[in-house]
Amino acid sequence: MSFNFLFYPFALSLIFCLVLARSAPWLALMDKPDARKQHQGAVPVVGGLAILAAYVIAVKLRGIGGNLVGAIGPVALVLLVGVIDDARPVSARIKLVVQIFAAWWLVRATGFQLESIPLPGIPGGIPLGWLETPVAILVIVGVVNAINLSDGADGLAGGHVMIALAFFLGVALLTQHMTVVLLLVALMSSVAGFLLVNARHPLLARAHVFMGDGGALALGMLLCWFAIELARAKHAAAPPLLLLYAVALPLLDMATVSVRRMLHGVSPMRPDRTHLHHILCLKGMSVELSVPLLWLCNAILAGVGLLLWRAGVSPGALLMVWLAFLVGKMLWMRVWEELPAPEPDAASEEHPGS
Repeated sequence: MSFNFLFYPFALSLIFCLVLARSAPWLALMDKPDARKQHQGAVPVVGGLAILAAYVIAVKLRGIGGNLVGAIGPVALVLLVGVIDDARPVSARIKLVVQIFAAWWLVRATGFQLESIPLPGIPGGIPLGWLETPVAILVIVGVVNAINLSDGADGLAGGHVMIALAFFLGVALLTQHMTVVLLLVALMSSVAGFLLVNARHPLLARAHVFMGDGGALALGMLLCWFAIELARAKHAAAPPLLLLYAVALPLLDMATVSVRRMLHGVSPMRPDRTHLHHILCLKGMSVELSVPLLWLCNAILAGVGLLLWRAGVSPGALLMVWLAFLVGKMLWMRVWEELPAPEPDAASEEHPGS
């Protein structure tokens, strides 16, 4: 793996972010603040386009782009619909239908089969039969939306994606899937270029560009493809449920928020400001502190999953541990209680996403 391969995706992504940001007003790809989106001024939502453009060029130059054939169609579809939504809002139902179709496309293109749900003490788990495709689609749609809904504070979604990619990189290295390693490294480099102008750091007080729905949905779909690719390998296959640990915190947060909404008679698809990053802001924590804290929590959860898997814990036990995390988070967040509305000065530190 050469330095050029590590550097080019990063540099291209950063350049594309800066160039597309200048063109964003003419492309109508500007996110303007409103009652829910309480950031300062209009911000270009071109980060996802920059990441994926840099990634495609990098893997094509390296000659490994052909390995992504099963992912190209589904990823391109959700990217297109997401970009349209960034420019002119698309109905949540239409986006959901598109995501379901893209998830089905990914399952069909990869030939992935989720034959059973693993449970401790049940050899082979619970057979899914004709439900294997619907359940796989449900998981993929859930992961894609979890990444998108985590895009609510500068750098948050991009950091979660980096953690998931690092998780899969560890799995790929341990199972010696070197082509997947190259594909993961290139995408990590592309995301790093975006984070340089999105996540807050000493040289960046606020995000210069946002990822956008298109980028978040497309990266979520790519994460699902990596999980499938590692799970369907002929040798040293990794259990597909490791995907739940790769994006653990976004999934747990989405599930908690959805349950809270339903308990209060609200559609789980209706946006609000009850995600974990919103709550931390409500408690007075700055974005500069809350985002790294959430990254750390997600990395710890992913690390627990990786260590348990390497220790030989069965897939059924892995699933039970993840569900225990979910129940614990719901109890800790007291999902049966309605949260108070955030103060305007606290919410002003946020940018949109969820």
